[in-house]
Amino acid sequence: MTGSGAPVGPSLPAGDLIELPDQGELFVRRTEGPRGSPTVVLLHGWTVTADLNWYPAFEPLSQRASVVAFDHRGHGLGLPTRRFTFSDCASDVLAVADALGIDRFVCVGYSMGGAIAQMAARLAPDRISGLVLGATSTSFRGRGLRAIRFSLLPVVAAASRLTPMKLRYWGWEQTVFNVIGTNIGRWAQTEVLKGDPQAMLDAGTELFNFDSSPWVAELPMPIAQIHTLGDKVVPDYLQQELADAVTDISVYSYRGGHASVVTDFNSFWDCLSKALDSVGVPASPESTSSMAPDPSTSEATR
Repeated sequence: MTGSGAPVGPSLPAGDLIELPDQGELFVRRTEGPRGSPTVVLLHGWTVTADLNWYPAFEPLSQRASVVAFDHRGHGLGLPTRRFTFSDCASDVLAVADALGIDRFVCVGYSMGGAIAQMAARLAPDRISGLVLGATSTSFRGRGLRAIRFSLLPVVAAASRLTPMKLRYWGWEQTVFNVIGTNIGRWAQTEVLKGDPQAMLDAGTELFNFDSSPWVAELPMPIAQIHTLGDKVVPDYLQQELADAVTDISVYSYRGGHASVVTDFNSFWDCLSKALDSVGVPASPESTSSMAPDPSTSEATR
C-alpha cells in the first residue's frame, strides 16, 4: 500500500498515450526487444486488463521481442465504448500498430484476447505473421449448464442498459468484491474495477455469439495454442475444438486453471516460449530468461 492507501502493483514497463484517428487517446505499454526482433502484441482476457493479464510476461518477453500491450475497449484504460464488439477490438489492434509504425507483428491472445486475435488475423492476414492463442477456443458457449448460463448474458446485457449507471457500477463492485475478491489482491481488484460494467456484459454477449470454426482454418499464418488443462473457465473440450479446427496447429499444454497465466507463470512461460518459437519469434541467442520453469510441467501435445 502507498501512503495514500492505494494498492501497490508489480513493476511494469513504461507506457504512453497514443492518438488513434477518430477514436481518441489510448494508453499503450511498449518495450523494445533485441535489435531486429519481431513485435509481439499482447491481447488480454475478459474483465481484466493488459497489466493484470500480462504483468509477469513483460520482462521475459522483452528479451526476445518488442512488446506492445493495451486495454481493450471498456476495460481498464481502454477506449470508451457505447457497445463493445470484437470487430471494433480487432480494428483497434491494427490501429495501434499503425500509430506505432509497426507493419507486421505476432498476436498473443489469452481467453477473450484469443478470439480478438483470430478476428484481427482474419481482418489483416498480411500484417499478422503468427498467432499464439492461450486458454481460448473457436467458440465459448459450450454445452449443458454452461450454455444455459451463457444464453442469459445477452438478456442481462440488454436489461443493464435500462439500469441507472450508479446501480450498474455498484453491482459490478459487489461482483468483484464478493465473487472474485477473495482470490485476488487489492491491486488486482483495482485493475478489474477500472472497467465499464456495461462493456463487461456486452463482451460476454460477444463471447456467446463468437464462432470462428467456419474460417479459422483458412488463416494463412502459423498458429500455436497453449492449452490450460483442467481449466474450468474455458474447459478442455472447448480448447480442443480449436486444436481440431486447424490441421497444422502447434499445441503446447500444461495443467493449470484459467488464472495460471499469472499464478503458475513458470509453466505458462515454458509453453509460451515454445509457441513463440513455432510462429517465428525465436529466443535471442544473447538473452537469458529470468524465468526458470520446470520443463516437466508442460508438454507439446501436437
